[in-house]
Order: sequence, then structure tokens, then C-alpha cells
Amino acid sequence: MSHESFLYGLDEKPPFGKTVLYGLQWIMIAIPNVVVFSTLCGAVLHLNPLEQISFAQRLLIATGLMNILQSLQGHRYPVIEGPSSALLLGFIVLAPYGVSYIEGGMICGGLLLMAVAQFRWFRWLSPFFTPNVIGTILMLVALTLLPYVYPMLIGIDKMHPYGDLGVSAVSLLIILFVALLSHWVGGFFQTVSMLAGILLGLVLFLFMGNLSWSVVAESKWIALPSPFWGTWPKFSLPAMLSIVLTYLAVMVNTVGSIQGISEIVGRERLEDRIHRGIGMTGLGGLVSASLGVVGLVSFSVSPGVVLVSRVASRYVLTMAGAILAACAFVPKLWAVLTVIPPSVTAAVMFVALASQLMAGVSVMMAGKEKIERREYFSVGLSLMIGTMVSILPKPFFQFFPNVVASLVSNGLVMGIVFALFSEHLLFRPRGGNR
Repeated sequence: MSHESFLYGLDEKPPFGKTVLYGLQWIMIAIPNVVVFSTLCGAVLHLNPLEQISFAQRLLIATGLMNILQSLQGHRYPVIEGPSSALLLGFIVLAPYGVSYIEGGMICGGLLLMAVAQFRWFRWLSPFFTPNVIGTILMLVALTLLPYVYPMLIGIDKMHPYGDLGVSAVSLLIILFVALLSHWVGGFFQTVSMLAGILLGLVLFLFMGNLSWSVVAESKWIALPSPFWGTWPKFSLPAMLSIVLTYLAVMVNTVGSIQGISEIVGRERLEDRIHRGIGMTGLGGLVSASLGVVGLVSFSVSPGVVLVSRVASRYVLTMAGAILAACAFVPKLWAVLTVIPPSVTAAVMFVALASQLMAGVSVMMAGKEKIERREYFSVGLSLMIGTMVSILPKPFFQFFPNVVASLVSNGLVMGIVFALFSEHLLFRPRGGNR
């Protein structure tokens, strides 16, 4: 699409009313992710309904703030920011050790990305992240999250230790609904298929009589999150290394999103935009750590939204961020999150992970006609090792010293480490040919 075909260009400001309307469209894309991630984090942290409302409010503040900062001072592109799947996995794995250690790790990861931006190190790091490594990372995120998603998907809880057939059937129905809606419906409605799936799940569970609205009725309309800040951070070397490696994956995701939108709206000063975007993503890690929530990343769906809406103005994202942050102070709105059964959000997440899995395959196969022999091992073993680590029984990691248990129990981290080792050392191309 040529730049002239946009209704509003990158640095153009639509009228206020239209900016609000276009911003609401972006919000419809961000909200389902906030819903899904806050529900999953609430489940692994064993938060009560009021604590989960506070968590959702704080995650929304971080999301809104980073959309404002990225659109005005970061990459300055129309790219929506939201919770990161890779960081969600680190959050889940480290949850038993306490949020304080997660916050300490995110501070280190955020500072690393800020250093990469400040000293312009990305040009030196990018050769390590070949298409094989990037594709492996994308696939690993999907595969290593699955062991944490499936218990919610089939309804495992204290009352149903082996799952619930009714919950499983509803989950399958939601998965098919979201996938079919995403495939057959075009335009804006395709971008809100996740939200539609959540609404379908609410309706189905309402008919089953499995919803309770008491917390919604008791919540206030306007209030600050309580607590507003996270806990005081603690620093553990394994937790720090675990999240720092995860933040390298987040950096790659951010760069990919920036490069993707640049093909649509223009590549002017692209290297500067990349480094500013990386630095702002790092700052987002510090903000998320201070609020005690999962970190953020730029979403790769953004170019599609720009093409559909024909609005490339970055100021629309500024408005979207402002509205998101303002909504955080309406706890009654976010009390609705506590009503959504975990199986509903898990089903929606399952579809997103399936898409990410194939996106990894697509990245790895870009420009190739077939898989090379060495990739059967460099990619295949990395995927198997990362997935195996994520499904090993937790008591197994008690054999490791406490200082390394949290590191080696993270399937994503172990998969990334082996992917880098096998791609550049163990199974490197012979004679420089790939």
C-alpha cells in the first residue's frame, strides 16, 4: 500500500473524535490479551478475586503507559504494545519462588535492553538470531506454555483432579469458534476474534450456572489499584539469567514488529527507530517490575490493523494508551475478569499459541524450499529439549542446587540456550554454506 492511500499518515493527527474512535479499535485488540494474561497470572499466583482485579488494573496501567511512550518517544510507529507470551512463561515458572524474584529479573532484563539501545549493540547481537533461532524461539513459546495451559483447558482443579468433561467440551467449542472466526471473517472483526471467544465462553458458562457475579457487585466504580506497587525486588542469579535470556527473545520480537510495520508506513530512520523501540521495551520491563506485573512487547498483528483501517497515525496509539490507562481506575469494569473461568481464557490462548507455532515455522522456512539436514538436529533437538524440560515433574528439579533450579526448569530458556549453541557451534553450516 502506498503512503498516499492512507487516510492519515504516520505523523498526521486525525481530529480528536476520530482519534478516539480509531483508538478504541486498537483497544479492542489489546483488551483480550490483558484479560487472558491477567487471568493466567492470577491463577499461578493463587490470587483472590480482589487481588486479581488489582493485578489487572496494574497490567492495564503498564500497557497504556508503554503505548503512549512508544508512539511518542520510542519507535514512533503505529504498533500496539501488550503482555508478552515469552515473559508470561518466565512469570509462571518463577511464580513458586515469589514475585519479588520475578521483579528482580525483569529489572535486569529491562536494563539490558536499555543498554542495547543506548550503545547500539543490536547490530552485534543480530547475527546470533538467525531465522532458525528466531523460528525456534517462537515455537518454543507455544510448546513450553502448553503444560501450564492444558490443566485449565480441561478443567483440572481441587474438585476435579482429572479434569471435567463439560469444561473440556466448552473449551473445544471456543477453540473452534475463535479459529473459524479468525479464518473466515475479514477486516476489523477478525482482530477481535479473541474477545468474541471470551464472550461466547461467558454465555456458555452462564447457561451452565457456573458464574458468580458477587465480586462485580461489591467492587467500586472508581478506585486506585490496591496494592498499587509490586513488592520490593529480590535478585537471584538463576532468576536474573532466566529472564534476561527471555528478554533477548522479547527484543527479537520487538525488532520483528518494528521491521514489519516499516514495510507498510516507511523505513525512514529505521535503525534509530529499532534502537529506540528496544530501549523503550526495556523501560517497560522496569515499569512492569515496579507494578509487579508481566512485561510487555510490541505485537506483530499491527501491520494488518493499519492496512485494514487505512490509518497509519502513531497518535492514534497515543490515544489508545491514554484510554487504556484511564480504564485501569475503574475496578468494577475489571471485576468482570474474575468472572471469566480460567478454561475460557486458556482456550483463547490455545488458538493464539497455535498461530505462534506456525509463525515460527514460517520464519524458519522463509526463502527456503526444504529443510536442511542439519536443521533436523539444530532445530528439532532444541524444540524437544525445551518441551521436555517444561513437562518434567517438578520434584525432578530438586536434585539441582537451589541457585540453578529456577534456571534449568524453564523450558524456554533451556531451549534458547541449546538453539544458540547448536546453530552456531554444534551444527553450524559447513564451509559457511547454509
